[in-house]
Amino acid sequence: MAIFSAYLPLLQQVEGGFQKNPEDPGNYNSRGELVGTNYGISARFYEGIINRPPSEADIRNIFKSQAASLYRQKFWNKQNANQILSQPMANTVIDHHVNSGRGAKLAQQTLNRHFGFNLGVDNQIGPNTINALNSVNESRFVELYNEARANYYREIGNATFLDGWLTRLEKFGGTFKKKT
Repeated sequence: MAIFSAYLPLLQQVEGGFQKNPEDPGNYNSRGELVGTNYGISARFYEGIINRPPSEADIRNIFKSQAASLYRQKFWNKQNANQILSQPMANTVIDHHVNSGRGAKLAQQTLNRHFGFNLGVDNQIGPNTINALNSVNESRFVELYNEARANYYREIGNATFLDGWLTRLEKFGGTFKKKT
């Protein structure tokens, strides 16, 4: 069974401390104020946690341990990742969910497209998706899933972040050509 404590160090390697990049839409609250991101916790996501638009001070005051707790509760547990037998599968699916909000959806699409399943694509890892994930070849799934992740990032068309996103995939079993 996959465990959160094995995923967390990888996540912490790809999600640093405070940053305030005006080109990153996740750094803006619902009032359009540039307030930043801390430990990967975006202003948009944090607004749903504190039930109001966060200020820069709110974002700066997110502790690393608080971020870890939010990732466990709002991503790992919510998507039932502990029921996935393969740690590498759980790591990459949850990481894409953290990074894009579409990790479960992409897993379902990958399972349907490449492994012959007919899962509902509802962006929630429930019993059918768990059973499907636990029945396929781990390394083949991770390879195909990360290829789909890379394609998703390329299709967004955000050249500013593309190399960083593709580098992120290397932590999760992918190796992809960056722009030259």
